[in-house]
Amino acid sequence: MMKKQLLILAAAMATATSASALDLKYRGVDYGTLEGQIKAMGILTAKDNGYDPNSGWAYMLKAKYITPSFGGLQAGAGAYLNGDLFGLTDFDTERVARGMFVADDGIDKGILGEIYATYNAERLYAFAGRGFLDTPLTKIAFSTIPNFYTAFRAGGKPVEGLDISLGQITQMSFGARAMTDFGLIGEVTGTAGASQLPDQRGLGQAKFLGINEITLGPDARNTNGITAASISYSGLPYTNLQLWNYYSNDISNNVYFQADGKVPVKKMKLDLGFQYLRQDDVGEGTTGIKGPVSIQKNFGDGKLDFNLIGLKAGLIGEKKKWSAHVVYNHSEGDSAFLNAYGSDPAYTSTIFSRNAYRKDVDAWGLRGMYKIMPGLVFKAQYMNYGKSDTVGLIPNFGLASPNTDAYEWDLILAWKPKQVKGLTLKTFYANRISEYDGFVRADGKKADASQSHWRIIGVYSF
Repeated sequence: MMKKQLLILAAAMATATSASALDLKYRGVDYGTLEGQIKAMGILTAKDNGYDPNSGWAYMLKAKYITPSFGGLQAGAGAYLNGDLFGLTDFDTERVARGMFVADDGIDKGILGEIYATYNAERLYAFAGRGFLDTPLTKIAFSTIPNFYTAFRAGGKPVEGLDISLGQITQMSFGARAMTDFGLIGEVTGTAGASQLPDQRGLGQAKFLGINEITLGPDARNTNGITAASISYSGLPYTNLQLWNYYSNDISNNVYFQADGKVPVKKMKLDLGFQYLRQDDVGEGTTGIKGPVSIQKNFGDGKLDFNLIGLKAGLIGEKKKWSAHVVYNHSEGDSAFLNAYGSDPAYTSTIFSRNAYRKDVDAWGLRGMYKIMPGLVFKAQYMNYGKSDTVGLIPNFGLASPNTDAYEWDLILAWKPKQVKGLTLKTFYANRISEYDGFVRADGKKADASQSHWRIIGVYSF
């Protein structure tokens, strides 16, 4: 297998270094664009406590073709391949970082994640097919292969600064990190981007599934997907407003509003933000939800009632050389947020923590960035979440109620060398305490639900 992967990576690198292969023009005729990406990541150190993943080396290859524009019409197709990097991951005896892979044993697995047509004109745009959906409730951090969606969306810009859209989402494909969203980050609460175990019977990763299956389980009743409507306005000085409504038939209605403002202040910018997220059940609600008992406890009465507000304030230095922010989220209602189809707009989210979507949380934190030199950036963040009222199920440990205040702090260093265009090298260290840390397990021992995690990532895009 190692020889096979070396050949795949070598072929990809050979294509990448041939600049003429990217811009497909011949004798003045445009034949489209070829894009590619090579990504590798691995764990350097981590706790050997059964909670913090301490084994994982993965790769991802991407190849994408985009046609020329014909009167505003374009088409694209992108294929993705993921697997264990050179057989370095210990799947037998270690706690594997399952969120790097789309298969339990890290075997090479691919997906045609993007195949679509778009239309772009001065006042109109449209998308139809499979690919990314860059909206507040369909955008989430990913490791190797991301989540993809099957959708139809059209919008218009009737006046300067105003954007109105309407679309339908019918399917979703679990990416690699969906396993971490469900387990390590979500702690089987259903609040961190996946409400189902992605690799359970009848589901699977890197595979397009109906919204009903993604949300309620492999045997869920049929629904009609998600109707998403939006309106945004950027015509006010220094301000951008956006309002979204996601109607998931027979499941939930989700409203999201965000206001952002960047006001110049003596060669700097004052960066302000407000967000509001509301979720209610509709139709049959969540009475038919499948999954572990913790998820059923958090949403099983069929009544979703969740509110989240967020505040952001900070300064961005001259030429974006540095930035510093303070952020806050507060959640309330009779349930947690059923975060089923991959979303994460909350200001206080970190690498491994999204506790703002749990029930009755007051979260706050600090975030900063500094450009050490051209191409070299250092980032740091600290978030504190307190204790929620959400029941969790800790993998390998058991059912748990919140036992302590949760927090996470991260140190991130990213380098984009000018000598190699498209290359990014990144390393991060994350230290985290789960709100379930120290709870008494079934065997009478206290669980160590903490992380001390150091990872390295390399990305080459062309």
